[in-house]
Amino acid sequence: MVKQYGPSVALILFAIIIAVWVVEIVIELRGEKPQKQVAVVREEAVFKYGINLNDFKVLNHLVKPNELFSEIFSQYNVTAGAINYFVSKSGEVFNLKKIKAGNSFTVLCEKNDSLMIPKMLVYEESKVNYVVFNLDDSLYMYRGQSSVERKHREVSGVIQSSLYATLEQNNIDPSLAVRMSEIFAWSVDFYKIQNGDKFKIIYDEDMVNGRSVAIGEISAIVFNSGGKDNYAFYYSKDNAHEGDYYDENGNSMKKQFLKSPVKFSRISSRFTIKRFHPVTKIWKAHLGTDYAAAYGTPILATADGVIENAQFKVFNGNYVKIRHNGEYKTQYLHMSKIAKGIRPGVRVRQGEVIGYVGSTGLATGPHVCYRFWKDGAQVDPLHQKLTFADPLPAKYKTDFMTKTKNVSTGLNAITYTEHNIAVQKQMAEDEEEAIGQSEELVRKFF
Repeated sequence: MVKQYGPSVALILFAIIIAVWVVEIVIELRGEKPQKQVAVVREEAVFKYGINLNDFKVLNHLVKPNELFSEIFSQYNVTAGAINYFVSKSGEVFNLKKIKAGNSFTVLCEKNDSLMIPKMLVYEESKVNYVVFNLDDSLYMYRGQSSVERKHREVSGVIQSSLYATLEQNNIDPSLAVRMSEIFAWSVDFYKIQNGDKFKIIYDEDMVNGRSVAIGEISAIVFNSGGKDNYAFYYSKDNAHEGDYYDENGNSMKKQFLKSPVKFSRISSRFTIKRFHPVTKIWKAHLGTDYAAAYGTPILATADGVIENAQFKVFNGNYVKIRHNGEYKTQYLHMSKIAKGIRPGVRVRQGEVIGYVGSTGLATGPHVCYRFWKDGAQVDPLHQKLTFADPLPAKYKTDFMTKTKNVSTGLNAITYTEHNIAVQKQMAEDEEEAIGQSEELVRKFF
């Protein structure tokens, strides 16, 4: 059974609806009705090259091999007149023939137009230097330099595959591998690095727009290889002297000879009295150490000296022989070519490029055969006890020990398990900044 309501109840309900409607109209007329809050998030300015990129439609162009300046500009609707203007003025600011494949142009176009109307093109000459070609209102070009921010870094890592790969996996600039190999070239054999070897580094890094552009000064390193800690500290005697690297006792990191004439290669054949020759197929002495490397890899003089021979011979191929002093000589065989300017009588410095890896002469593949003479006899360079360079003079020793004490404390405080402290700190700072920005938006709009 459906219950029926009388007309009085219907009138009461109708009166209530009318009353609510009238109250809402009055509140709205008085301006008392709460307005819905709408959050308006402003577009954050993004500056690069001293320009707010948000004012433009931004395109990127990677320079291709043999691509001409005029071809690039034409692709982005730059007029022939403007191209000719920049060509005529380029000698005063930037040689357009020096545009390199692999470098990039940032193309800034009219933002609110469906057509591609170019306003500026910016060529990145390097990670720091750039050239601006202005097309907005008037034509002109100028050089610029990005602001460089120096960051203090503290990093560490445990090697699992290679030094280079470990640095890359931990977001550490891989170029540090080269710097480390140079600093420890006389004390650590980088061809015998094993899984489990580890390192800690304190250094400065130059950043442009959050991107690494250069490794600055390396203050200190400890490289643990085979369970042994090898320390290196940068120290400058005074403003008149360029700094150098010393161990924890103030001994120079430099020995008389480099461990190897080629960076990042591998030993393919060692010094031996009896070896089966891969070409002649007979047993004979191999009085050198072979370092296998890619064609064209630079070959370095392992110590200061004077070029004694630089020529081609049937078995040696292109080779260079250096006289270092009355006791030592070295020889470098099978080069693809001898470096420019390397000839008898020329003095070379340790680490100077004297040629390039090849397979000329009696060789089956690209490598350099490194030969070492002591007192006129060929010996195995890896078994020679070579002395350190001059230690730090006594008058600087106290200053060195004082200055490196704090650095050493900081180095020892870094733990290997953290791998990359610099990146972790930066991630934490970025997270805190993001949280702060979110809280600010909440306070501002809600």
